[in-house]
Amino acid sequence: MQKVKTVKKLRIKKSVLYKSLFWLFLILSLLFLGMFIRLNILPFLYLGGLILILVLINLADLYLLGHQKTRKFGVLYSLFFVFIFGVGICYQSVTFNFLHNLSFLNIETQTYYLITLKDSTYHSLEDLNSKTLAFVNTKGVMKVQTTLDKEINYHKKEKDNSSSLITSLLANDVDAILMEENEVFLYQEMEHDFNENTKVLKSFSVDFVKEDIKKEVEINKIPFNIYITGIDTYGNLNKVSRSDVNIIATVNPNTHKILLTAIPRDYYVQLHGTTGLKDKLTHAGLKGIDMSIQTIEDLLSNSINYYVKINFTSFTKIIDAIGGIDIEVPFAFSANYQEEDGSYVYYDFQEGMQHLNGEEALAYSRERYNLREGDVGRAKHQQQVIEAMVKQCLSAKILTNYASIIGAIEGNFATNLELANITSFIQKQIKEMPTWTIEKQVLTGIDSSELTYTFPKGYGYVMLPSEDSVNEAIKKINDVMEKS
Repeated sequence: MQKVKTVKKLRIKKSVLYKSLFWLFLILSLLFLGMFIRLNILPFLYLGGLILILVLINLADLYLLGHQKTRKFGVLYSLFFVFIFGVGICYQSVTFNFLHNLSFLNIETQTYYLITLKDSTYHSLEDLNSKTLAFVNTKGVMKVQTTLDKEINYHKKEKDNSSSLITSLLANDVDAILMEENEVFLYQEMEHDFNENTKVLKSFSVDFVKEDIKKEVEINKIPFNIYITGIDTYGNLNKVSRSDVNIIATVNPNTHKILLTAIPRDYYVQLHGTTGLKDKLTHAGLKGIDMSIQTIEDLLSNSINYYVKINFTSFTKIIDAIGGIDIEVPFAFSANYQEEDGSYVYYDFQEGMQHLNGEEALAYSRERYNLREGDVGRAKHQQQVIEAMVKQCLSAKILTNYASIIGAIEGNFATNLELANITSFIQKQIKEMPTWTIEKQVLTGIDSSELTYTFPKGYGYVMLPSEDSVNEAIKKINDVMEKS
């Protein structure tokens, strides 16, 4: 009798185990389906097919666990799909969080330096009480002045441009000047005496709320232009800095063609809304991403619908996360660049196919002095890197490192593409599984030394645009945009 009771208890326990396993199977399959519905990336027919498959899988699980002869296989079957559903839910959750955290940067941060002569007796902000401070009147400077007005009493002296500020300081006409950080860096590069003769007394960070100037279209139906920009700084993406990478991706979702148009960073262009001296395109980034976009729109006679923005930090993280990239190096050359801590890193690139990690790819993308085509060569290298990143992200092996890749990308790039547009675009790609073709072009010009809008009193290297090159680029962009 005791033996019978023991057998019955064992059977009851096994029955509870099988039921629990089935309910776990059912719950996870529903969560798996729910996450797909929540992501909204599957076309309707695919979603219907997925529902049918999940129903059949669940019925099979119910049958296998419900019959004595098939229960052992049913347990293995259940555990296999429980694992599949669990991994799938994790991937979906990571993807959902990533997509829903995408937004354009409506805050841009500028840093301003309060500068005095190095041999002055001013060592703190309080030392400037009753002294004269010069500045160029901008919105950022006005915000800094609001802070200064609360801390010290001083005399204000307005100047027309940064060159006038520096001239006044060096001539002892004023006691201190207020300059934007990136302009200070420019003068330090152009005028070595400036760095030797001055010191920074204090820095101020100012945030600006900016309007999004995107031109919204249905990207799964209508061709569009997206501005890919890489700023020459580390850390926070909100920071305003020079645009080292300036590439327009023209995407036609109907012909499945992408045209990458690279513009050399030192292209000599008229900054949008300015008159007089032209400037390097890279300096447009000092006024914010909107200035870069509007300046390029003027140059190429085309609207830019969206942007993607990265910096040095995000660039290296993303490439390392995807496992590096493969690049066909056209010829051997050496490269070096300055890291965030101020130290220099040197690399030697050999001709032929090379596998590059994040730091190596950054050096490859930034070098121009040791390239045969200089700034044009650098633009071509940047196109190579973008194309290699796209290919790597589309490869099957990327799935094994998916979560860490999404983690590296999240928070390390910004875009003003709307989530609904992104998901509808993904839906179309899943439905059609098209083969995309990528074409590349680089604007060319003539090396020269000119005065610039940002640095009006010192000649610096620029590239004078080739009118034929610009016109040809416009024609190719229009061709890709118009084909249906």
